[in-house]
Amino acid sequence: MHEEVKITVATGPAGVIVLAAGQATRMGRLKQLLPLGNRPLVEWSIQSAREARLGPIVVVLHPAVAAAGIPRHPDPVVHPVVNPWPERGQGVSIRLGLRALLQTEPSLEVTLVVLGDQPFVSANVMTALVEAFREAARNAVACRAAGMESAPSVPVGARPVWNGKPGHPVLLSRPLLSEALAFPVTDGIKPLLDHHRERMLFWPAPGPEVITDIDTWEDYYIITRRLQSGEHHQASGERR
Repeated sequence: MHEEVKITVATGPAGVIVLAAGQATRMGRLKQLLPLGNRPLVEWSIQSAREARLGPIVVVLHPAVAAAGIPRHPDPVVHPVVNPWPERGQGVSIRLGLRALLQTEPSLEVTLVVLGDQPFVSANVMTALVEAFREAARNAVACRAAGMESAPSVPVGARPVWNGKPGHPVLLSRPLLSEALAFPVTDGIKPLLDHHRERMLFWPAPGPEVITDIDTWEDYYIITRRLQSGEHHQASGERR
């Protein structure tokens, strides 16, 4: 019975949470609304989540970002949720996002947590991370069912890695969702991931976009220049 539950974890419904409620204190203004190409920064993450077609998408928004009309294009698969307490940190947004996602898809088994300030994390990266997790889970279950002494543990989550550095999106499977909901609201997702590090799948990412976000004006200018030159397809926002 235990292994059957794990098989469900590998194959059940998926969903996406896009975190876009940060206050961007280091930049002095809401970076979610900064123009990047022909759209606001956060719309890049939302569009990639749409193109991945993994399942329902919950976008957790800062009140001012929601007031600016984000998401710009209504879509039945996209569910905006306003975080009225952005100053309390990422943990609040994760809770709000998970609750909304579980209301939309009660049988949710896999959740992808996407950052709203990583514009070049593509739909292909999102889907490849989910498939890598599912394959690792199926393989672990099969090894255990065959009685292999050295059978790997069934993973409960996954992260992309570039040059030895873990990045985003982060994948949480069903066993972690209740823990994420119970975590202190002041905590982000890192303590939960650290607690389960031995059962996380670390997936080799195809490029540096998984470790690149926009935290400073320098980051923004670098990514803007690379978008204008078309370099983001090869080295999307890699820091210098």
